[in-house]
Amino acid sequence: MKKYLISYKNKIILFILIGLGLISFLDKALAIGLLLVFFLTLITFLILLKIGIKDKELYLILLIALLIHLVVVSFIYYTEFKPFGGGADYDGYNQTAIEIAQRFKQGNFSLEGIHFVNYFPLLIGIIYTFTLPEMIVGQLFTVWLAAISILFVYLIVLELSFSKKWAFLIGLIVCIYPSYLYFGSLLLKDTLIIPLVLSALFLFIKMMKNFSWKNFFIFYIILTCLIHLRFYIGYALLFSFILCWFLISTLNLKKRVIYGIVIILLLGFSPQFLSYGYYGTKIFKAYLNPETITVYREVVYVPSGSASSGSASSGSASSGIGSSFVVKTGFEKPSNFVIKYLESFTYSLLGPFPWQIRYRRQLFALFEIIPWYFLFFIFIFGIIGSIRRKGFLKTLKFYKFAMPLLVFAVLSLGALSLFITNFGIITRIRIPSFIALLCLMSLGFSKKIGHRNI
Repeated sequence: MKKYLISYKNKIILFILIGLGLISFLDKALAIGLLLVFFLTLITFLILLKIGIKDKELYLILLIALLIHLVVVSFIYYTEFKPFGGGADYDGYNQTAIEIAQRFKQGNFSLEGIHFVNYFPLLIGIIYTFTLPEMIVGQLFTVWLAAISILFVYLIVLELSFSKKWAFLIGLIVCIYPSYLYFGSLLLKDTLIIPLVLSALFLFIKMMKNFSWKNFFIFYIILTCLIHLRFYIGYALLFSFILCWFLISTLNLKKRVIYGIVIILLLGFSPQFLSYGYYGTKIFKAYLNPETITVYREVVYVPSGSASSGSASSGSASSGIGSSFVVKTGFEKPSNFVIKYLESFTYSLLGPFPWQIRYRRQLFALFEIIPWYFLFFIFIFGIIGSIRRKGFLKTLKFYKFAMPLLVFAVLSLGALSLFITNFGIITRIRIPSFIALLCLMSLGFSKKIGHRNI
């Protein structure tokens, strides 16, 4: 029987390779990109089997994720369906990656003179060096990244709920999450940020249950990468870890304090490695001041025609056409600032509201926000119901290992709400925050709170 299964798998691989060979006659870049996805997927499956994961539902949801994102990437690439923005970013990344690949193929490994603000195009450039410098290859690489995201979604939900059914269902929901389907199929750094965040959150939860320095240093490397790629997402993860460490770690009090002091000292060096200062003091000084926040909230993303000062906003107003909203900072009074900030946070968490949709292309958002409202409020009612049935302390104990996801989502959405008032950008950047909240939904629907001692 075992020999038959091996033979069957070999035949499948053979048929796939023959299919790729036929595709190469029509589109060589597509065939190379598909071969890259196949190779990375095969390596992923072999690693999972090597570490003893034989969960059929996990392999099935990974294949579903690959198929769905493969279809979406192909559709976007060949139809040039790109109505929701991000064009300047993915075109810029692609051109930079091509330039890097051309240098590397010539044996020139210097990056001098190549302008890039993060290392995502370098990663794509390395891939182009070994494949072809075509955008479809880069976009197909994001298909594998999406599958890795679903892998960690599945593992996170399994850690929280111990239910393969809910892990599969939440993974399936993330597979068809509209913003992720679109932005996760383009050549954007978000496609790398999302699996990095989810892998870090998985390690985060594992360390709260059973701390190991090995997992911490892997987490540390991922954290540093995230601070580099999008610093406020990285900082949300960093401060979530510190807060949750002292609240929910299972280590005894003495070890928790001693390890906590060491961890706090070490975490401060993560942003310093990136020249941001110890704990990012340079970044905080540059961004967390009334002048910068006001510029971002009231100038950079201001909708066309809403600027009070034409000269101040004429160069940036176009970024907010049709999808921006106006929320003043309210720095004149502390109470005004709090009210305005909560308004902005509400838009980041629940927007765009139906009455804020102005153009036909924005109706796409309804496919995301309407199911989100349903899941969000069911989750809230589930929590309230569990408190009534079991009491606050027992509910809190049951949900304590879900705290890293909740704290990260709140902090990351909070940072987003402080600066950005453009729904096109918000829906892209909030993807990891929303996925973190989606992972909590299985607990909100559970009717057996306390049935597991976690």
